Amino acid sequence: MKAVIAQSDVATAYGWGLDALWNGLLSGATAIRATNRFAERGFMSDQAAMISDLRPGEGESRVWAGLKRILSPIAGKLDPMTPVIVATTAGEIEYVERGILNQDAALSRQSHPRFLLERVKGLLGLRGEGLTMSSACASSAAALTRAASMVRGGEADKVLVVTCDSVSEFVYSGFSTLSSLCVGPARPFDRDRSGLTLGEAFGWALVTPGDERISGGGISILGWGNTTDALHMTAPDRNGAGLLRAIAKSLAMAGRSADDVDLIAAHGTATSYSDAMEMVAFRAAMGRPRPVFSVKGGVGHTLAPAGLVQILVAGRAMSLGLAPPTVGLTSPDDGAAGWVHGAAVALGTGRLALSTNSGFGGVNTAILLGGEDAS
Repeated sequence: MKAVIAQSDVATAYGWGLDALWNGLLSGATAIRATNRFAERGFMSDQAAMISDLRPGEGESRVWAGLKRILSPIAGKLDPMTPVIVATTAGEIEYVERGILNQDAALSRQSHPRFLLERVKGLLGLRGEGLTMSSACASSAAALTRAASMVRGGEADKVLVVTCDSVSEFVYSGFSTLSSLCVGPARPFDRDRSGLTLGEAFGWALVTPGDERISGGGISILGWGNTTDALHMTAPDRNGAGLLRAIAKSLAMAGRSADDVDLIAAHGTATSYSDAMEMVAFRAAMGRPRPVFSVKGGVGHTLAPAGLVQILVAGRAMSLGLAPPTVGLTSPDDGAAGWVHGAAVALGTGRLALSTNSGFGGVNTAILLGGEDAS
């Protein structure tokens, strides 16, 4: 049995919908801007990729405002027993921030992920199984592998994956304290990169066995691998061993070889160790160069949604036979030269993509993707 992303939607700092994201990347212009949201805090950077027209209501979190808007078109249109997985790193952390400022413990407790999960189910009219997954910056990718496993194993006819994270003071201060933020827009895989830029995104994907033909096709989840470095709380394994194992698992599950891969959607945070680790793993796994791209120079690091965002871009790339540029790349570092490009690159005819994500705690997820008719 197959597992296919049959329907989906996404919102990033480029705007609402995959078209806005795709066209923004192809334009080569970044959606990262200076923000005064935390100006009084004196953080090391004032850059972020935020959705300009996202305006929460009174007492509402930014995350919930984004989810309401992107999920409303499918409210009441799914089987009520459809399982849902909500993937997030910080969720509605704004309630903790407000609770601390107002010395209101009850308000802080509203940030618990179970409340967000129940609100999502209530909005969509779902009564089935619900699960919240938080696997650092690989959260939505890991959630998609769980959904694919449920569908392929016959546990569910369809599984909905919902993912969200906003640019919050809590997360911004954490990355600033770690000295991980870039003073200007992030430049993944560039020799002059100096750190990541935070972004926000919301999205959803309906994973099915592929027995429903969706206009425009779907994205087949052919194989996946999830591993943990167990090396350091925040730093990756510089040898790329964990990611390399995840890639090998994804290929083995799909019954494919590295030679079959035409495109790589990289995590590409623009931090020196993470980018270098990915390229070490790609070179070891693939041998010969093939187009690699990162979306984070355009929309920033969106945390939990990062995996779904780049997977949907990879799906569009496969359908059009065109790898998008890595926005912000002007001078690839030595490890990325010949692999990562600052301009769009035509693909071959195979149309198989590998998408990888890595995060704090040493988590790694690799997913092999194909067109809807891939087996």
